[in-house]
Amino acid sequence: MTKFEALINDVNSFYSSVYNGAKRTAETVVTDLQQAGPSWTGQFSNSWQITEGSKEVRGNGQSGEPRALNFPELPASSRKFTPQDVVVFSIYNYSEHRNLALDMEEGVFVRPSDLPQTELGKRKFFEVNEGRVNPSKRWQVGGGNPQSKSSRTAKPDWYLDYVSSGNIQRILKRELRTNVSRSR
Repeated sequence: MTKFEALINDVNSFYSSVYNGAKRTAETVVTDLQQAGPSWTGQFSNSWQITEGSKEVRGNGQSGEPRALNFPELPASSRKFTPQDVVVFSIYNYSEHRNLALDMEEGVFVRPSDLPQTELGKRKFFEVNEGRVNPSKRWQVGGGNPQSKSSRTAKPDWYLDYVSSGNIQRILKRELRTNVSRSR
C-alpha cells in the first residue's frame, strides 16, 4: 500500500468515525426526547424518526413503552470520502398530534383512559383536582371545571427546554471525541 492509499484509508476511517458519532448523537437525542416528552399511550414517544440523506429509521407509532431507534453504522471500508460530503442527521416526530405534544399549539385535551398506559407516563403523571381551560397547552392543568380533573405527563415546555439546554451539543462533542479517538 502506498502512502497515498494509506492516507485515503485514514481519511475514510475518520469520515466513518464522524458519521457514526453523529449517528449515535441522533439516537441518544431521540431517547432523551422520548424520556422527557409526554407519554400516555406511547404513540407520540414511538413516532420519532431519524433521517440522513436517503436513509430513514422511524418508530412504529404504536402504543407502548418508548422503543429506541437504531440507525445503521457506517463501516470505514464501505464509504469513500469526497470533499463535498456533509453529514446531516434530522430528527422529526411524525405523530398527528406532535404540535400539541411539543407544546407548540393549544388544543382540547380528553384523556383516552383514567391513567397513563405506559410506565413512563405513570412515573411522570401529574394531576390536579380541576379540569383544564380549553383550549390550552398540554401542560396547562387546572383553572377549569372544579368537578373534574386534569393532568400531564411531561413538564411545561419540555421540548423547547431540551433543544435550548445545550444537551445536543454536549452529546455530539462526547460522541465525536469517543469515535474519532477510536479511529486513531
